[in-house]
Amino acid sequence: MSKRVVITGLAPITSIGIGKDEFFNNLINLKTNIQKLPDSFNKKYKFKTGFYVPEPDVKLEDFEISSVFNTIVGNASKISIAATKLALMDAGFEINKKDKLFYLDSKYDFAIILGVGIGNLDISFKSHVAHSFENRDDIFDIIGKKLRYNRMVIPLTMPNSTSAWLSILFGINGMNYTLNASCASGTYAIGDAFEKIQDGKHKIVITGGVECLNDYSGSIMRGFDTLGALTKSEDGIPMPFSKKRSGFLFNEGACCIIILEELDHALERGAEIYAEIIDYESNSDAYSIVQIEESGHNIIKLIKKLIKNKKIDYINAHGTGTTTNDEIEAKVIQEIFGDKNNQPYINSTKGIIGHSIGASGALEAAVTALSIKKGIIHNNLIEDPIDNLNVNTDTAKIDIEYAISTSYGFGGHNGAILFKRYEK
Repeated sequence: MSKRVVITGLAPITSIGIGKDEFFNNLINLKTNIQKLPDSFNKKYKFKTGFYVPEPDVKLEDFEISSVFNTIVGNASKISIAATKLALMDAGFEINKKDKLFYLDSKYDFAIILGVGIGNLDISFKSHVAHSFENRDDIFDIIGKKLRYNRMVIPLTMPNSTSAWLSILFGINGMNYTLNASCASGTYAIGDAFEKIQDGKHKIVITGGVECLNDYSGSIMRGFDTLGALTKSEDGIPMPFSKKRSGFLFNEGACCIIILEELDHALERGAEIYAEIIDYESNSDAYSIVQIEESGHNIIKLIKKLIKNKKIDYINAHGTGTTTNDEIEAKVIQEIFGDKNNQPYINSTKGIIGHSIGASGALEAAVTALSIKKGIIHNNLIEDPIDNLNVNTDTAKIDIEYAISTSYGFGGHNGAILFKRYEK
């Protein structure tokens, strides 16, 4: 018999808020942190976009985590460690400390599945430059410090280092791995964790997604800009599902850790429950390495298989703000649900916080769960919405029984999670 799976802990870390309350309140109030590009980014290449969202400024000491780790973990691992501590505390687990490490009650069997996008390339770039020109004295980064080769470059840039550090710092000996599905990485990780618990293999899984694409030179962001993917709006607001959309707002870093738990186990602990996950589906477009497939056929198939005959009240859409993505996603919604009056409420969290690649699906899953719990969905920062699309243009208080969160990643990775308001 399949096990029921619930969310018992949430911890987003973004530049608009750290922790569930600050993050969600700022989201509801449409707070953004859109910054102009540094002048240094345009020295050798003229960007088509003029804006980005900086990664959150996280100091491990603020989370009572030893500062010794600041120099041996990358920024993606750093924000993952901080978010994991917040999520475990939010879920009601006691965290004990021994020397510089933490440990959890041994009666709980934790596993870790974390979605990772690209992450920590900045360290590789700096080490490459330092190695290639190590006999010169004039190789400086933009903050004026001489670039030096980082002897920890391999462990700092390993994709698995994020989940590995969680295991090391929190003394978790269970299953532990990362996965990548580009912009759908967080959604895939949560879906994988859901299935592990549903099948009875684990009781608790620490899951979610993380991204860190800060780069002293702007070369990573340039890669997205040369694809024509980034917003060209005059104020940086990407306006997903608007006729004025022109690309996504680049967010260089964020993390969201979610604690999934088998229902009876959570009830036994007396844990607070945000929402229940009742299904997850994924498939592939088999079409393009960067473009969404034009007919949307596979996404339609995925969502229909996910929701079956259930009435969906709310969709947290992928909604990047690119011309093609939003057009196809809108057609998919219209094909499945009919005209505007029959469609669920639709919003795009990326329209406020930007697109954080590997972290985005996890952040949107957290937003969906919090929206169900609180009975409120955030507004969309848009003008002139796409015709016949139920994109809410104001913060809405609604009773949500069923909701879905969708992600579509470069390479054709499609994923969607079905949430339900928890009821005994």
